[in-house]
Amino acid sequence: MSYQPRPVTQYGVEQLNGWPTKLYGLAVEGEPDKDLLDAARAIASATLPADNGGRAAFVIAHRARPACFVLVYWWSSSVDLSLAYFRSPLDRPAGLAPMPQHSTGCVWELALAHNEREAWVRHMLVGDADLEAYLAPATALEWSA
Repeated sequence: MSYQPRPVTQYGVEQLNGWPTKLYGLAVEGEPDKDLLDAARAIASATLPADNGGRAAFVIAHRARPACFVLVYWWSSSVDLSLAYFRSPLDRPAGLAPMPQHSTGCVWELALAHNEREAWVRHMLVGDADLEAYLAPATALEWSA
């Protein structure tokens, strides 16, 4: 297998379990289907802690070759990022089950996580914290997968 960039789709910011949450889609081709996006929203709502403490989250719905994946990330402190990682069969995207302990994501998913880290540092840790700037849509120059 050789690396080929995958299209990334930004679906904006949604409130999931009280968290302002950026929703991203990745796919081998095109975009993730509605069933996977709906499953990602549902699992994120069930996973995110009850109190966001003024922080934010981001979710990646990834339709890959072997399966569907959903990664739910949240800033659990001003400098710590937490992750819940799920997988489902391609033909049953809503059948999400937790990935094995210590799983962290593939090269495409980690590219998005890296860019979210860069945006968090830029908007929340350097100068005055600006959550709205962090939640603003990324430009094409800020990330690629």
